[in-house]
Amino acid sequence: MLKRVLTGGAIVVSAVLMLLSPVAAQRGARPPMFPTREQFAASSEAKKRVEAARKIAGTDLLKEFENTCSSTGPQRVALARQDAGLPPLKDYTVEPTKIFDNVWYLGLASQGAFVITTSQGLILIDTLNTTEEARDILVPGMKKVGLDPAQIKYIVLSHGHPGQTDHTGGANYLQRTYHPRVMMSKEDWDATLPAQKPERPLATRDMDIAHGQTLALGDTTLTFTIVYGHTPGTLGIFIPVKWHGEPHVVWLHGGGLMHPNRDSLGRLEKVLNDYALKMNAENILNAHPGIYQDTLADMETIRKNPNGANPLLYGRDRATRYWRMMTECATARVIALEEAGGRTN
Repeated sequence: MLKRVLTGGAIVVSAVLMLLSPVAAQRGARPPMFPTREQFAASSEAKKRVEAARKIAGTDLLKEFENTCSSTGPQRVALARQDAGLPPLKDYTVEPTKIFDNVWYLGLASQGAFVITTSQGLILIDTLNTTEEARDILVPGMKKVGLDPAQIKYIVLSHGHPGQTDHTGGANYLQRTYHPRVMMSKEDWDATLPAQKPERPLATRDMDIAHGQTLALGDTTLTFTIVYGHTPGTLGIFIPVKWHGEPHVVWLHGGGLMHPNRDSLGRLEKVLNDYALKMNAENILNAHPGIYQDTLADMETIRKNPNGANPLLYGRDRATRYWRMMTECATARVIALEEAGGRTN
């Protein structure tokens, strides 16, 4: 085990596991990420997996089943509406919401960021789309609820796309203005920096994240996994949270459930078995509200009744069935892709 301690910022980074062999397709031409609806429906083996997932879902995970076990799996609301032939929804700024005792959601209905409060400062996960959004939405939102942007010690970028800055666009401004450390997976730093656009500069490369590392700041330790598929280095982040003083763990998946081949599917299964189950994670979040559950409605519920039950916490038994259902659905998509175009590894 390799351990690296950086003093001054109270970060402990432990390289526990090495990345699996990268998928060849991630280095060159990319195969389809999903089967078509027709390919998905035509696969008898995929249907068996979907039926198994339906049984696991029971009656209390039916919405999640319908969302997770489609040919594409969970999608951003904008993409799902586009696929359904529906007009786009009007975007708006969401009221800053304290979704857990130590976590805030800030940003837009389409795209957000998470601020984690610790005993030694703040950790920011994702930075909205642009400098302007970070400056005019994220920073004022933090100040409105008493969070000091100057106390951001670390920015964690859940993933990056070459030429697209929906999670990374505000990082350059925040880095220059408040001087936090900026972290992203090595794979996504490598992919995004050469393709950055002059009008949307990325943050200066700072810290690389590898699978199995941890970030400790004060009384809070995040655990990072790499769930490549959506991008070569998409992060899965396990976050210790509290609700009314009671400890829980939630999982923030940086992308959608895009695991189009056996390598990527294997990593998802390892993350679920070795992290989500062992750490008793009770839900899955995303910076795009609505991918995994109706996050906007859940946040409205919390704002209306902050002393009530938290709809973002599924409980351990329900979450465990969610992870099992997720694996069956992701496997069904890989099987359908393999049957349609041959096995990819």
